[in-house]
Amino acid sequence: MRALPLIITGVLSASVFTAACGSVDQTPQSAATSVGVGGAGGADPASSSEAATTGEPSSAATASSTSAASTTSAGGTGGGPDIGQPSDVYPAKHSSTPKVITYGGPVLITPKVHPVFFSGDNPGIVASTIDFYKKIGPTEYWAATVKEYGVGTLSSGAPIQLNEAAPASTTDDGIQAWLAGKLNANDPAFPTPDANTIIALNYPMGVSINLQGSKSCQAFLGYHSNLTLDAAHGNRDVAYIVIPRCSQQVTGMSLLDAVTDTGSHELIEASTDPYPQTNGAYGQVDNNHIYWLLALGGGETADMCAQQPNLPYKDPEVGYLVQRSWSNAAAAASHDPCVPAANPVYFNSAPLLSDTISLGIGGQTIKIKGVKIPIGSTKTVEIDLFSDAKTSGPWTVKAYDYNDFAGGDPSLEFAFDADTGQNGQKLHLDITALKKGQYNVEIFYLVSDLDGQQNAWIGVVGE
Repeated sequence: MRALPLIITGVLSASVFTAACGSVDQTPQSAATSVGVGGAGGADPASSSEAATTGEPSSAATASSTSAASTTSAGGTGGGPDIGQPSDVYPAKHSSTPKVITYGGPVLITPKVHPVFFSGDNPGIVASTIDFYKKIGPTEYWAATVKEYGVGTLSSGAPIQLNEAAPASTTDDGIQAWLAGKLNANDPAFPTPDANTIIALNYPMGVSINLQGSKSCQAFLGYHSNLTLDAAHGNRDVAYIVIPRCSQQVTGMSLLDAVTDTGSHELIEASTDPYPQTNGAYGQVDNNHIYWLLALGGGETADMCAQQPNLPYKDPEVGYLVQRSWSNAAAAASHDPCVPAANPVYFNSAPLLSDTISLGIGGQTIKIKGVKIPIGSTKTVEIDLFSDAKTSGPWTVKAYDYNDFAGGDPSLEFAFDADTGQNGQKLHLDITALKKGQYNVEIFYLVSDLDGQQNAWIGVVGE
C-alpha cells in the first residue's frame, strides 16, 4: 500500500504507517522457518550477535523527539564522553541490515501493465498517466528497483478507456468482483490475462475506496493485490493495482505527481510480489528484522522505502515523479538501500542488538535480536555509526519512541551520552522501558541527520 507521505519540513507523521500493500494479514507466512541473511564484510563477530554490515532506509523524524542528549565529544577527549575516533575504513562495523525475503511465489518475468480509465475522467491526467506507463519500463530506474529480484522490463498495453462511469464509492471486494466479472466474461475491452499481466485501475477524483476499513486519500494513495479467475480460465491469478485520485491538499503533490509516485510504488510491488493473497513472493522482512515490517506498515520492497524523506523524485529518464525502492544488494553493501540512491554518501546509526527477545504476532512467538529491558529498568545500548564514504562532518542522531511517534503514550525514554559522530564512532544510548508495547515489544527509531539528509534505523526492546 502506498501510504500518505505526510512530510512537513523534514518531519514525517506516523499516521502513514498502515497496512502492507495488498496484504490482508501482516502475519509472516513463513515466520517459523525463514531466516534473514545479513550483508557481508562489516560486522564484528566479537561484539555483535547480529551478522554483518549493512545500510538502512526507512522512516524519517517525527515532530517531537523524546531523546535527551548530553555533551558531544568528537573523539572522547576534553572531558566529554568517550565515543572513540572516526575511522577511515568505510563502512565501519555495524549490525546487519534487513533483507526482504520471498514466500516462494513467482515474480513477473516480463510484466505488462494494462491501464484502465473510466468515463468522465480528466483527459489531461489520463493522457499523462498513459505516457507514464509507457515510459517507466525501459529505464535505468526500473532496472535498479526490480532487476535483482528477477523482474524484467515492464511494457505497457493499449489503454482501456471504459464507457462506464466509476462508482462514487466501492470496496476492494467490490473491485475484485467487478474486475473478475469482466475477465471471466472475456470482455473485449480487457486483455486475456497471462502470467505477466498487471491491470492498473485508475479512478477519477471523487471516488472513495474502502480497503479493509482503510479509506483512500485518508489512509492510502494506492495498493496492489490479486484475484483468481474461474475454472474456465484455469483459476489463474491476476495482479491488479488500484490508484485513487487524491487532492493536492491531501498528498502535498500535484494530482499527476501523486498518480505517478503511487503508480511506480505499486508497479514495483505488483511485479516483485504479484499475488500476495494466494502465492506471495517478495513480501516479508527476514525474521530477525520482522519488527521493521510492523514499524513501517509493510515488508514489500517499495514499502521499505516509502516513508523516507526525498524518496519521491522526478526521474530524468522516466520524466515523471517516482519513488525509490529497497535493494537487498545495496543494503548488504552498506550503501543507501533505497535505490536509485538520493545522495553520493550514505550514513546511518545502528544499535547493537545482542539480546534474544520474544515477539508475539499472529498467534506465534518469534525469537529475534533486540534489547532486553524489564519494565521500569534502564539499559545502555551501543550505537555504531557508519558511512560508505567520508561525510562532510559529524551527523546528529536522535531517538524516537514508536508509540509517541504514532500519537500515543511513550513506551520508552532515551538519553544519549553524545548525539553526534562519524563513521567508526560509538555513541551510547540509555533506554528506559516504561510499559509494554504492542506485540509485547517496544519499537524505536534512530534518525541520523546531516545537512538536511536523513536516514533512519529501527530498533526493538523486549523482556
